Amino acid sequence: MRIGIHSSERDHVKLIQHCRQIDVSAVCLACLAIEGYNEKGYPDLEALKVFKAKLEEAGISLSAMIISKWPSHAVLLGKPGSEKELQSLCLTIETLGKAGVETVLIYPEVDRPVNRLREEECWRGIRRFYEVLLDSAEHAHVKLANHAFYHPWKVIRDTKTLVRLLKENPSPYNGVTYCQGLYQMGDDPYEAITTFSEKIFMAHARDLKKLRYPHRFEEVFLGEGDIDIPKTLRLLEAVGYEGIICPEHLGAPKIEGENLEAKAVEYLRRTMAR
Repeated sequence: MRIGIHSSERDHVKLIQHCRQIDVSAVCLACLAIEGYNEKGYPDLEALKVFKAKLEEAGISLSAMIISKWPSHAVLLGKPGSEKELQSLCLTIETLGKAGVETVLIYPEVDRPVNRLREEECWRGIRRFYEVLLDSAEHAHVKLANHAFYHPWKVIRDTKTLVRLLKENPSPYNGVTYCQGLYQMGDDPYEAITTFSEKIFMAHARDLKKLRYPHRFEEVFLGEGDIDIPKTLRLLEAVGYEGIICPEHLGAPKIEGENLEAKAVEYLRRTMAR
C-alpha cells in the first residue's frame, strides 16, 4: 500500500515540486488536468503519456486517475441523447489504458426516485451503462474504482448498494474505492474492508465525528474522530490491498497556513510504520 494524493494540477513541474515537498510518490490525477479532456470529453493520449512520463522520471507513479466530470443521470440511466457522453467515457478509459494508467475512480451518482418502485428501473439502466463501460475497461485493462455517494436519496449510497453494483455487473475490472465515509450511512467501516476485500481498487483515508443531530457528521483530521484509522490500515493490509491510499476531507486547519495534506501524509506514514 502506497500513500498518494489527489491532484488536478495541470503543470507537471508544479505537481512534482508539490509531491517532493510533502514526500509522496503516487498521485491520483483528475482527468481535467490533461489537455483535451475539457474540450473533447476525453484526455489527449499523447498529452497524457508525456505528463505521466515526466512524473515517472521524477519517481512519481500515476497509476490512478479520476473521472472529473461525473457521469450524468442521463448516461447512467441510459436515456436517449446520452450516447455521446457514454462514448466519451469509453474513450477516456481506453486512453488511460493505452497510457498505462491502471485504475480510474468513478462516482456513479444517481438520485433515488420518490416512487421506490421505480428504483428498480434505475438499476436496470445502471446495468446497461456498466455493460458498455466494462467492455471498454476490460479491453483497456483499466479497473473501475466505484465510489458511493453517501446520502439516503442516492441509489448507490452504502456498502449494500456497492455490493449490488458489483454482483449485477460482474467483472475482474469492476471494484470499489474504499472510503471511511460509509460510516455516514451507518455502515461499519471495518467490516466493509473484509466485505469488498480484493475488490478494493483504491482507498481513501478520512475521519468523521458523529454529531448529536441525526445523520450529521463533522469532517475532522485523521485520528481525531470516530474512525480508527490504524485499524483500517491494518485491515487493508490484511486483505492484500496494494494500491494507493489518499487522504481527503481533512477538516479545517487549526492554525493559519497549516498544510493538512502534508500533515495527513506524515500521519499515514508514521502509522503504517508501526
